[in-house]
Amino acid sequence: MIIFLRALPISVKIVFIRVMNDSSPAPSGPALRWSPEARLRAIDEAAFWEGRVNRASLIGRFRISVPQATNDLRDYQARVPGNLRYDRQLKAYVAAEGFKPLFGAPSAEAWLGEHELTAGMRVGVIPRPVRFVDPWLLRRILEARREGMSLRILYQPMDQPEPSWRWVFPMAFGSDGQRWHLRGWNHDAGRHEDMVFPRMIELGGSRPAGDVPADAEWDHIVVVELCPAKALSASQRRVVELDYGMLDGVVRIEVRAALLFLFLWRLRLEQSDRTILLNNSEEISLVMSKYSK
Repeated sequence: MIIFLRALPISVKIVFIRVMNDSSPAPSGPALRWSPEARLRAIDEAAFWEGRVNRASLIGRFRISVPQATNDLRDYQARVPGNLRYDRQLKAYVAAEGFKPLFGAPSAEAWLGEHELTAGMRVGVIPRPVRFVDPWLLRRILEARREGMSLRILYQPMDQPEPSWRWVFPMAFGSDGQRWHLRGWNHDAGRHEDMVFPRMIELGGSRPAGDVPADAEWDHIVVVELCPAKALSASQRRVVELDYGMLDGVVRIEVRAALLFLFLWRLRLEQSDRTILLNNSEEISLVMSKYSK
């Protein structure tokens, strides 16, 4: 545990106490039991991705007994007869011709993200900086919401040189896929706004929130339509449609109006070499104008 002391220009000294390890130690005692469905899914996915599965892999992954692994493989075969056949040379069950996953086709993205090395194929992922969310701060926010209380928060905006205090009622959490923020009602400004967690430098007292207006921007679901860029060739458009799962040249994605700016920013639609465009740009512009502050 490391304690940070940080002097602020307003003669307030804030003490941050943060546990720097990624997670708390796992509780001791008997190993958690995996459900039968989890083990059946493991058999299904191993057969799909690796073409084979055996008792040893189940025993190693789930820490189960040999009889239990045998029963799981027998249970799987009873549910989807003919999906697996035993190969005496490999001493494993291999996926048969016409294999059909018991739980449907698994996620390719999940497999790529979870497997470091398999079948001689290494996987590399660009690392992202860890964006810190203080668990004690989050706990206090959740407590305030449960009790219908607003919190006094010292917040450092990026468009102002100094932090300022504000009364905020927590309403929702949002993320751009990399960083989480709190969405709440700012009593002092009379509006709903987003606040990034690390910029909340101190929490003061609390008070009953009273009547808080509904967040129309959060509740408004916008349908964003994406299509291939017009400058692409027919062959290029086809692969872009496949990449984004488009139907008839368009993919429709539902986004909360309160998160619309972050969504569009992540797509980088302003780049000159973009491969996709907004198919309903006028509608999106109207929504952005409606909620612009």
